Amino acid sequence: MRTMRGPGGAVVHVPTPIVAKPAGGRKRKARPAPDPIKTNGETAAEELRLLIERAERMAEEIKGMQDDLADVLAEAKSRGYDAKAIRDILNIRKQRREEYQEHACILETYMQSLGML
Repeated sequence: MRTMRGPGGAVVHVPTPIVAKPAGGRKRKARPAPDPIKTNGETAAEELRLLIERAERMAEEIKGMQDDLADVLAEAKSRGYDAKAIRDILNIRKQRREEYQEHACILETYMQSLGML
């Protein structure tokens, strides 16, 4: 029984509503997701090893390409070209035309305001 105040402040006893308990009794604790390396160690370890080896091969390829780029720039320099200007051109060509034009316009504005042009 619950006690409540009715109209005019009078004490009224009201029966407590019956609430059905969930089926199954006690609730079980939530289990954390199993660690894939511990549950299936051989497969996960093999997959991890393959990913690492693939990343190592890619890093070697990148290093090789960087060496090739350095060789091309050295060749250009030996033929009388400016390697720094070539690098600048490579960076400009990576950008979209609109991005480069906007950047060049801002750069020119700043240089004019500093009296460099």
